[in-house]
Amino acid sequence: MKLQLTYALIFVTSFSFAQSKVLLKIPESGKTLQTFIPKGYDTIETAKGDLNKDGTEDIVMALYNPSEDTFEMDEEPVRLLLVLLKQKEGYRVGGKSETILMCRHCGGMWGDPFAQIRIKKGVLEVIHYGGSAWRWSESRKFRFQNNAFYIIGYTSDYYWNVHPCNESEFGDSGRKYRDVNWVTGDEEVIERNEDCELLKHTNKKLKKKPLVKLENFKYDF
Repeated sequence: MKLQLTYALIFVTSFSFAQSKVLLKIPESGKTLQTFIPKGYDTIETAKGDLNKDGTEDIVMALYNPSEDTFEMDEEPVRLLLVLLKQKEGYRVGGKSETILMCRHCGGMWGDPFAQIRIKKGVLEVIHYGGSAWRWSESRKFRFQNNAFYIIGYTSDYYWNVHPCNESEFGDSGRKYRDVNWVTGDEEVIERNEDCELLKHTNKKLKKKPLVKLENFKYDF
């Protein structure tokens, strides 16, 4: 499953370079949400919330090409994530990406891996989910600071859905879980084997690195 996911994400990152003109056509500001949606695109989902702490409701849009199912995986149009900050009249682009949203075929047998975008306590979270008997999920959190959006957290979970363990604390068998707070450097790792034996549960501090901007994010396997 991981090889399949890695193979699919190679297409996400490589094909996105050919699609950079799509992002360039998106205006930096506009009065309506429709102004920011490129020709041929529509919304998968939107999320609302105050991201820059100015007391107004901002909008995040996950965009896709409705005809993407007709493309082969290596030709599939990229999906876009747009963060629109509310202004006195309309909105302005606070962040955008053509690499953070996985492609339609990147979920393996599960299908479309897009799960959700949401805003909670001023933090934007992008969630994907996929697999079959072996399931995986990925969540990345972004926060607005220094006039841009930076990734501040990452959570991944990989487990065997066929054989749940009796102990609920550490989840299913074959589990590989990792949670990182890039601001504090805190990392938690949990690993179980397929017989539900706990192999590892660690909490440690990672060396802090410069935070990555939303526009610079790419999958690295």
